[in-house]
Amino acid sequence: MKASVIIPTYKRAQYLQDAVASIVAQDFPKNEYEILIVDNAPQPIPELAALCDPAGLPPVRYLHEPHNGLHNARHAGAREAQGEILVYVDDDVIAPPGWLGAMLEPYADLQVACVGGKTIPKFEDEPPAWLSQFGGNGGAYLSLLDLGEETLELTWPRTVYGCNMSVRRSALYQVGGFNPDGIGDRRLIWLRGDGETGLQKKFYDAGYKVIYEPEAWLYHRVPASRLRPEYFYWRAFIQGISDSYSHIRTNRFCVVKLLGYAGYCGLRAMLSYLTVLCGLGHRVWRRTSAWYWYGRAQHQLRLALSPSLRTHTLRERYL
Repeated sequence: MKASVIIPTYKRAQYLQDAVASIVAQDFPKNEYEILIVDNAPQPIPELAALCDPAGLPPVRYLHEPHNGLHNARHAGAREAQGEILVYVDDDVIAPPGWLGAMLEPYADLQVACVGGKTIPKFEDEPPAWLSQFGGNGGAYLSLLDLGEETLELTWPRTVYGCNMSVRRSALYQVGGFNPDGIGDRRLIWLRGDGETGLQKKFYDAGYKVIYEPEAWLYHRVPASRLRPEYFYWRAFIQGISDSYSHIRTNRFCVVKLLGYAGYCGLRAMLSYLTVLCGLGHRVWRRTSAWYWYGRAQHQLRLALSPSLRTHTLRERYL
């Protein structure tokens, strides 16, 4: 089997049916790919299993991965996959018929370890005027990627997004898998890391190629709940945690330096918020910046105070 399309999901069944239907309908030989739904909720969700047809063409299989975290769901899919290429998408995408073929074509080059495609927004409400402060349509905050109409071989630090990307299975295992990523249970939020960004850094370091393929495009749904300032504040806060994770893995700070850097990040958060109070700059953007630095400061502080969190963050392999 050539490819396994892996769809991690956490208590978001409302869009999943459309995503699966669009992937079943690909213009690609039905016996050369499969679809794996990976349920990352603590208890299995029967509605998800009901979407599956293991005997179909392509087969649609259900997996339950109770260990919370997007990287755990992605790795569960990798362990069960029969395809040599693992294609990861979010549970709220809609793929056009030619998407899968375009995604797999660059793998004719054996040095290619990762391919990602363009992600086009499918807004379910009118975008607010302030969205222009974030690159026109929200950019990274809404997991939207557009690097143009030409196939590109990327170099660090350019990366593709995990909502529409694929990896060579052997290369994934070679570099130790994804780093920790999204955590559905917010009580465990400090365990998140830099996910597919960290994975692609490991691919670059190992000498592999990362490719942007615009023909492998799909729609990424943007519900009204993600077009509110509060969503952007939360998204910035968790990005601060992710960047803090990357920072310590690169710099290997001691406890004293972690405390010092936490203070620096906290000061950046305060200064960003003061600009909001003073009415300077774009209000939503400035407040988002404050939440970013607050998340980064909090993570650095927790790293300084928690040996177990430092051990988790500095692991070499998660797969």
